[in-house]
Amino acid sequence: MRLLVSKADEIVFEHLSENRSRAALRGAFWSALDTLIPTALNSLVFVVTSRFLLPQDFGLVALAFAIVSFAAGFGPTAFGEALIQQKSIRRSHLDTVFWLSFVSAAILYAALFLLSPFLAHWVGHDDIVKLLLIIGLKIFFDMMIIVPNALIGRTMSFHLAAARTAIATFVSAAICLSLIFAGFGLWALAIAQIAAPAAACIAAFWGAKWLPGFRVKLSSLRELLHYGAFASGNRFLQTMNLDQLIIGTLVSPAALGIYNFARRLYEMLNNVVAGGLNSVSHVLLSSLQHDKDKVREAFLMATFGCSLVSFPAFMGLAAVADDAIPLIFGPHWAAAIWPVRFFCVIGLMAGIGVIQASLITSQGRSDWWFYYQLVRNVVSILTVFILHKYGVSTVVFGLMVGVLLLWPVTLWMVSRLIGLSISEYFGQFLRPIAAYLGMLVVVLAASSALYDRPLAVRLICEVLVGGLTYSGLILLLCRERVLFLVRTTLQGRRARTQ
Repeated sequence: MRLLVSKADEIVFEHLSENRSRAALRGAFWSALDTLIPTALNSLVFVVTSRFLLPQDFGLVALAFAIVSFAAGFGPTAFGEALIQQKSIRRSHLDTVFWLSFVSAAILYAALFLLSPFLAHWVGHDDIVKLLLIIGLKIFFDMMIIVPNALIGRTMSFHLAAARTAIATFVSAAICLSLIFAGFGLWALAIAQIAAPAAACIAAFWGAKWLPGFRVKLSSLRELLHYGAFASGNRFLQTMNLDQLIIGTLVSPAALGIYNFARRLYEMLNNVVAGGLNSVSHVLLSSLQHDKDKVREAFLMATFGCSLVSFPAFMGLAAVADDAIPLIFGPHWAAAIWPVRFFCVIGLMAGIGVIQASLITSQGRSDWWFYYQLVRNVVSILTVFILHKYGVSTVVFGLMVGVLLLWPVTLWMVSRLIGLSISEYFGQFLRPIAAYLGMLVVVLAASSALYDRPLAVRLICEVLVGGLTYSGLILLLCRERVLFLVRTTLQGRRARTQ
């Protein structure tokens, strides 16, 4: 990526028109590192903090984070996606989005500052004031990073994205663990919430080699407004966290701690399964948006690849949750076992849904996705509000049912956009499902046979026999498809080194 120094408002970036498949393969590799390294470090931090802190501590931080996320959702959070989707962008596009984001961040943080005492009184916890003022600073970093992140993503510079995320995660993990061992308790979590976005923001500006100017134009904003407004609406609906606000205020911080624990496990696993595919698929499908045949082929391949990983990851965790959670995180998290299992089903659908969302938005129908997310969030909020008095497990079960019932809507959208038959789509899941069912039978048999053995021994055996069984069945049932994916990836890596 070149440094932008000219004062003219010329076109500075267009979509890649050559070697898009190769770029996507490179992107998949780097995006995998972009998710695997942070997830590994975050998992370590999660395990350590879970052993030091109680559900109520997690709940208070989660409640403050939910309030900050809700406030941040009113900013232009997804105008970076508009910069990626736009066929060509000018310098005025970049500057306009940056200053719009910065001013929005200042207004939102000021609102948090003024309202924090009232919010603390409303939720009944004085610590919320300090937590909001600390965690609220992430709004600035999240807004300022929008443009450099878009530049990195638009040019498929996924190695820069991986470096950015790795730096941010290392900084956040080091600070959080140091403060936890020093006895700072929940404040370690709070400070870590701003350390990561601050480091990521600095790294993103360095990687993009871009600094904002003052070429702010209303005409440039109007060109991005339709896509950016709907995409920001989508982002707001995805991150407003009203479910956590309801549980934290109407039940208790401890209940929110259990809920957030289960949700966080699902999100970490989802980041591994679908996080890399999300950025890659959106950029690739955007660049191919006028070639329906290539879009259909890329979509089906991505769906198959995602399902290949999603079924053993999420449903494997569901199968061993009763052994894994008490052993790894401590017995005080036993109440989270069934919420974790229900979230695993949600995660399975979310991992597959990432590809659907990328396709829909890449075809310029961010409005469709906005309305879908709106309906889904209304259903989720009503579910939480109605079921919260029956306990966390019941709430998550209701959310799982809602996700399953709304899934056909996204299938209809995909079918309309690329002319995909439902049978062709479901054909991507049949063999991974069959392999998973075989794995489940073996895991349950191993668990029953080793019932009287130490918990650690039983868990290790369940994971090993489950993984070997799934891998063997996948090679037996869809060997040619898997080998095609491997050959394609290796060819892309060889081409990259030439």
